[in-house]
Amino acid sequence: MRSGTARTLAPAKVNLYLHVAAPDSRGYHPLQSLVVFADFGDEVALLDANSTGSIDPFKAPLNIDGPFGAGLGAGEDNLVMKAVRRFEAACGIMIDRHIHLTKTLPIASGIGGGSADAGAVLQLLRKTYAPDMSDAALAAIAGGIGADGIMCLWSRSSFAEGYGEVLTPVDVPSVPAVLINPLVECSTARVYGGYDALGAFGEIDAMRSFGKLSTIDHLVTALSRTRNDLQRPAIQLQPVIADVLTVLEAQPQTLFARMSGSGATCFALCRTAAEAEALSVILRDVYPAAWVRSCRLG
Repeated sequence: MRSGTARTLAPAKVNLYLHVAAPDSRGYHPLQSLVVFADFGDEVALLDANSTGSIDPFKAPLNIDGPFGAGLGAGEDNLVMKAVRRFEAACGIMIDRHIHLTKTLPIASGIGGGSADAGAVLQLLRKTYAPDMSDAALAAIAGGIGADGIMCLWSRSSFAEGYGEVLTPVDVPSVPAVLINPLVECSTARVYGGYDALGAFGEIDAMRSFGKLSTIDHLVTALSRTRNDLQRPAIQLQPVIADVLTVLEAQPQTLFARMSGSGATCFALCRTAAEAEALSVILRDVYPAAWVRSCRLG
């Protein structure tokens, strides 16, 4: 048993582009994406066991609060608990601490919230219980949790290939941005089903055309030659996404706008933090019920 409470950020993930190939023989979709991470997200804490008492091994040691905590179960199907159980199995131990998750990211919103939470708890568990565990061993645990598991474990700007597990780190300029989610359900499985039904599978390789991304203008120019293949089926499922993108693209602060992941979160890249904050004010006025956040990506 270790003493002390450890905390870490589980940052939001944004797919700046997402190219998706036809499903393979197993029904999985090879993909390519440029993923970056925000300077905010959920918070995960590994609490001092001495302050919380002994843990019942048959009771989930996960507590959740925060703006979106009420909509998330703390049972064994939570990705944090899946990460804990896989870590225990890999190390042959039982975790003797409570875990606290402050949920500030919308659930199932295309910005990697659950995977980010799992990655954050794995980092804390390794530091506390298995500091000699290799990066490869930790990544193997994360990769078994979900498609975004490894990228959200490291939270580094990267080109993602394969099924999301093959990562090539890339230097991306820090970009002021705004994220907006209209708080509508956008099932990943249904979005992929809609994508398969469309049958419009294109070439997915854009990585080699990016070159050096030294400025925001370089990034925006490169992104203009890419797409999010899941955006169209997500809009078919939730037409409000198209409305949000139309509003984003009409604002003078927006350099580039797109949906992230399988939705429904959309993002706008801006030139300055002041412009991002001004855009967030506009969006809160137009969509008072939406989740809106200005941030930095990269």
